[in-house]
Amino acid sequence: MSDLINNPTPSESSNGRHESTIAEAKATSTKVGSGGGGAPPKKVKKPTGPIRWNAIIPFAIFVFLIWAYFFFFFDLHMKKAIEWGGYKALGTELNIGEFKSSFINGNVEIRKLEITDAAKPELNSIELSSIRFAVKWDALLRVKFVIQEIAVEGVQFMSKRAHVGKVAPPEPPSNEPSFTAQLQNKALNKLEKDNQSNVLGDVSAFLKTGKWDDQIKNLESQMASKKLLEDLNVKWAGKKTEWDAKLKTLPSNAELQTFKTRFEAIKYKDFKTPQELDSSIKQFDALFKDVDSKNKQISQLKSELETDLKSIDTDYKSVDAQVKKDIDSIKTKFKIPKIDAASFAKALFMQYLTPIMSKVDRYKALAEKYLPPKYSKMIKDGKIPKQAKKEDDETIQPHPRAKGTTYEFPVKNGYPLFWIQKISISSKSNNNADYGDFSGLIENITSNQRQIGKLTTLDIKGDFKKMNVSGIHATAELNNLNEEPQAKFGFNVGAYPLENLSLLNSKDGQISIPKSVASFTSSGQTIGFKNYTLLIKTEFSNVAFKTEVADKTISDILNQTFSAINRFDVEAKASGELKDLNFDISSSLGLDLQHSFENVLKAKIAEANAQLQKAIDSEIGKLKAQLTGQTDALKNQANGEVAKVQNQLDSQKKQVDERINAAKKDLENQAKKHLQDAGKKGLDDLKKQLGF
Repeated sequence: MSDLINNPTPSESSNGRHESTIAEAKATSTKVGSGGGGAPPKKVKKPTGPIRWNAIIPFAIFVFLIWAYFFFFFDLHMKKAIEWGGYKALGTELNIGEFKSSFINGNVEIRKLEITDAAKPELNSIELSSIRFAVKWDALLRVKFVIQEIAVEGVQFMSKRAHVGKVAPPEPPSNEPSFTAQLQNKALNKLEKDNQSNVLGDVSAFLKTGKWDDQIKNLESQMASKKLLEDLNVKWAGKKTEWDAKLKTLPSNAELQTFKTRFEAIKYKDFKTPQELDSSIKQFDALFKDVDSKNKQISQLKSELETDLKSIDTDYKSVDAQVKKDIDSIKTKFKIPKIDAASFAKALFMQYLTPIMSKVDRYKALAEKYLPPKYSKMIKDGKIPKQAKKEDDETIQPHPRAKGTTYEFPVKNGYPLFWIQKISISSKSNNNADYGDFSGLIENITSNQRQIGKLTTLDIKGDFKKMNVSGIHATAELNNLNEEPQAKFGFNVGAYPLENLSLLNSKDGQISIPKSVASFTSSGQTIGFKNYTLLIKTEFSNVAFKTEVADKTISDILNQTFSAINRFDVEAKASGELKDLNFDISSSLGLDLQHSFENVLKAKIAEANAQLQKAIDSEIGKLKAQLTGQTDALKNQANGEVAKVQNQLDSQKKQVDERINAAKKDLENQAKKHLQDAGKKGLDDLKKQLGF
């Protein structure tokens, strides 16, 4: 018993050790908890649930911020961006009343869009009450901007602004002449341009004087034709010396006599053997070649002579043109007026047409700025474009704001970068505002016509009944599918009121039309932005003229002429390359004025022109006669000498040909005779043998 107590069993011993280990672990844990040393406990991972909040919450915040931006700020920022971009592009203030967009639906609505008129900042050049469109989402997902239709309503022109619009300061003056300046330079020559607003003054001064003797004196310094004639006299005196030397190279009489002697010495008949004939033919051939060589020399001289004779005709024409120009110049200085319809039309209506043509400068500058670089360069430089290639960039690009180039590589049959398929314009007037009754369609405004294979077209019609403006019709077409781009437009107004139109305003008088009704038609076309065609025509009806002229005679003529006119037209045409544009202005009013002034001034103008022509003839007549004498002498001498020698050589060649033919004929005849004689002798011998 005592042994069992003193010596425990194995199971009891094991339990004791286990309890001892637990006690030691508790003691150790107590020490660790109280700051003692030891290993840290292992972290226990919590089980992961089905929702990952650590990813969803940041994404939800990001989406919320995007939604908040588009809901609260996007419309405002787009409104400001369009206004800023419009001002930079157009140079005038652009205002938007309201910009509304829906990101989910992809649609946009713009209300009350106003564009300031540059000439009258208190008015709008155009106002649109509403613009609505939707963007195609399938294109937008491809980073393409495609609009199926834009609806435009409430169109107004020259509407009153709430405040004066801002206009950009003018750009620094360019060294190159503007489009309008080039038209004016082509429309009026230097003489007419200097006096285009002083027609009445010229006529008045002309009527008051009849003495031109003092003015006609000392014409020598004013005539470029005199200097031209002096230069031509020197030129043709030198030509005569040159031709004297050339004529000495012609065959002399001795050479021609040698040809004749050789010719007569050659045997041409009574040949006894073929060898004699062959020798004669060789001699004829050698003579023929020598004659032909001289003939070629004469032909060359004759060709040179014909060239110089043509030059004589050209010089005479240049003299006549310069004399005419001198006469026109002197007439202008002597105030001899040009009484013709064209002069009146240019003087009266250039002032009226200039503002219309000035608008072309503005649109031309915008085209240079926003057309593709290849075509804007054509407008600026007027160069012929190279053949279009598939890889050419056709994208409409604004000028880069920093260095760099944007390239687009379009996918065939896909969406271009930018494409407005259709813009529908609809506007109806109401009692509150005269929006005008407009309807129209603009189709296929795109960055790449060749990708969609369609032209950009415009067709708009409308009226402004409250403003008495009717028959408005605008058309346009841009064709960028060909090698050379083509653009054409038309703009017509059936009828509109016109007030206080000033036709002429100078110190000598004024002509104006206080009130009238006008119709306007215009059309234009350009090919490759190099060749231009422009037509502007205005017809005036119910016209009443107002004249204020100090000279009573002129005043009576104008009043009498204008009293019988209640309608007239004016037409301006321009065509050709911009650097060499042909421009013309015509008007039925100019023709009426021509007839009226001719009756009064015809005799006096004829007298002045006769005196002027007489004075000019006396100055240049001797020089012209001297030139005529020199050129006539050259013509007669050269033509006579060359023709004489050539006729002799041609005659010699003809005789050689005839002698050769005669020699051949003689030999043939001798051969025939020999055969006949031989045959006859043989026949006689045969008869003798047969006993006949």
